Order: sequence, then structure tokens, then C-alpha cells
Amino acid sequence: MNFLLEQLPDASYRRHFEKVLNLLSLTGATDVVCNGSSEWWVDRGRGLEPVRELSVPELELQEMARFLVGLGDRHLDLISPVTDAAISVKNLPALAQLGIDRLRVHAVLASEISEQTLLSIRVHRAASQGMDELAEAGLMSFDQLGRLRGILTARANFVISGPTGSGKTTLLRAMIAESPQLRTVVVEDTFEILPVAGQVVGLQVRQPNSDGAGELDLALLAREALRMRPDRLVVGEVRGSEVDVLLKAMNTGHRGSAASLHANSAFEVPARMLSLALQAGHSRESFYAAAEAAIDFVIHLDFEGGVRKVTQIEEWGNVSDASQ
Repeated sequence: MNFLLEQLPDASYRRHFEKVLNLLSLTGATDVVCNGSSEWWVDRGRGLEPVRELSVPELELQEMARFLVGLGDRHLDLISPVTDAAISVKNLPALAQLGIDRLRVHAVLASEISEQTLLSIRVHRAASQGMDELAEAGLMSFDQLGRLRGILTARANFVISGPTGSGKTTLLRAMIAESPQLRTVVVEDTFEILPVAGQVVGLQVRQPNSDGAGELDLALLAREALRMRPDRLVVGEVRGSEVDVLLKAMNTGHRGSAASLHANSAFEVPARMLSLALQAGHSRESFYAAAEAAIDFVIHLDFEGGVRKVTQIEEWGNVSDASQ
């Protein structure tokens, strides 16, 4: 399959890049990862499978990685050898022909921190699945679907947890889309959740420039989001001091606010959030008091038989009591 990539220069890596696009276009493909020039993998919903027919010489792979990151307005060099970037159809129109709305690219340049150039590419399809479609696909049972819709109807605050690739972003996007009338401000390290139908706008972290200036981190963006007259705040992935802003939003009338978090079970979420809150200046006591008033539910996803599923829907009080 050939694609007209008008913005792609006549570079040595062009034919390899078109092969990567072919991989991304495979039915059910969610991730493509590269462990150096000759080791490529694709996940089509059954875990990572090796791709035997693709090999990219190291120098061409480095050029391709820089090109991808540049499309997302990020930079990759020996000074900044690791970065995330979001690529939309605006940046790469060829994605529209594949039914892809956005790619999230994580790149590691061969340098002192890695002997090889590494790529991890996450695929977000243009036709995002709604709650009914996710239930039909097996991400949740129909009983769980009813419970999740009850959470949304009550405008309860919730956290979605799970390991990498378990479907946190997919579920969060679908839950946001259920209430298009609510003005929602999403803040993310790298754009993944947007676009979502309705009054949904997003802010993305800005990295510092080569002089170390101009950084806009997630905590700052979360504070700015509260000045944008949101009905609810959504933090794409809680990793640091932005947990403090999220708790304040949930406690100050922004009902229906939400976040995602990496954790191995719903019962690990309080301890995980506590460690982040301590970094933000909370004491143990102040965190648990704020979280008790702020968070209503924890929804956990995991893999069962290699399939992504909602495995727990727990009230905060249950998981919090178990962790103290």
C-alpha cells in the first residue's frame, strides 16, 4: 500500500516509514514497538507479535524517529534523547486514509542511555468506540456498563487504573463522551484522549527548549484549566504534583472529574496517589481527608486471558480503608 506523504522528504527512510504505516493500519492494531533496527513488534489485541519482514538500518531509524517526533512539535537529540509526541491527522494527513486519528510516539535515541534507538507507537482510531461498543467487544460486562453509567449519571468523581495497554484511555474517552453537554477540560502530558465529541477541549504539556526555558508542566496546566470555566477536569495520567490540583477540583464543585493512573489493582490506587500527594506537599492525613471527600470510585482494568477487561469497580471508601 502506497501513501502520498507530501510532508515527508525524499529521505532514505521513506520506504521503511510506509511499511510502519502499513503495520499501524492492520485491523485491531493498537501498538507498534521497535527494539532497535531489526526487532519490530505489533499488538493486534492479542499481545505483542514479532514482525519478521521489517528491518530499518540504525541511521535511517534515527532519522525516522526524529521526523516523527518533529511532527508532534517535540525534539529528539543527544541532549534530549527521550521524548513523547502526539501526531494528529493535521500533522500527518496520511493517517486519515488509515482510519487513524492520532498516534502517540515515545522515542529513545541511541545514546548514553540506550545502545539502540527505540520506538513505541500507540494507535488511536478515528472511530472511537462508545460505551455500548466497548461492552459488546468484551471490555466490560453489561452489568458493569450499567454501573459505569450510574457513576456518570450521578456525576461522581472517579479514577481509572490499570497497567500499560489495559484500555484506560479507551474507557476514559468513552465515559467523557457520554456527557457531551458538560464543558470538559482535559490536561495531558501528550495528547491521547482528544478529540471527544461535545464541549471538550485539551491542554498538552510543553517541554523546555534547548536552553531549558519555556516548560509548561501538567500541574501548571491543571491549574490553568480551572480558570477555563470547566464543569469537570480530566487529567490524562496522574504522575506527580497535579494530583493536588485534581483533588481540589473534585472538592470545589467540578463534579464528574476524572483521571487515569498506573496501578496493579484498585486497592493499590490510594497508596500510589498518596506517594504523589506527599511530593506535592500533602501530609498522609491531609491526603486521605481530601481524597475521601473528593474521589467516589476507582475503576480498574486488567488483562484476562490476554483480553482487556474492567475487573474492579470499587467505592473509594472500600479501597481507602484497605490501604490504611
